[in-house]
Amino acid sequence: MAIELKPVDPAEKRRLAALRRHVQAHTHTTDLRGLAGAVKKLLGPGYDIGCGSAHIWVQRTGEAARLAIVADRLTTAYRDWFEPPFKPAPGTSRSPHRRLPVPGASLTT
Repeated sequence: MAIELKPVDPAEKRRLAALRRHVQAHTHTTDLRGLAGAVKKLLGPGYDIGCGSAHIWVQRTGEAARLAIVADRLTTAYRDWFEPPFKPAPGTSRSPHRRLPVPGASLTT
């Protein structure tokens, strides 16, 4: 679980901490849709909850930004609001394929 926005008050911080403990105790990550009801119950009113089989997202009602996301254990790109953003290792390529030379282009330019 990643909390992507800073909690607005101590009560929200406590609810999110309780949610994190619940999610960490949940051992089945094959399909998270069954966990969405518990997320809604733990947070209470004032939050919009949506889900797919591999994620559950939480927004404060009326806000566009995502407050938190619960994702399967294999997903690592999500970060808490206070963590530095994920950066790929320097020198890595986005594409696993080698670029082919363009016909007619000089290789020495």
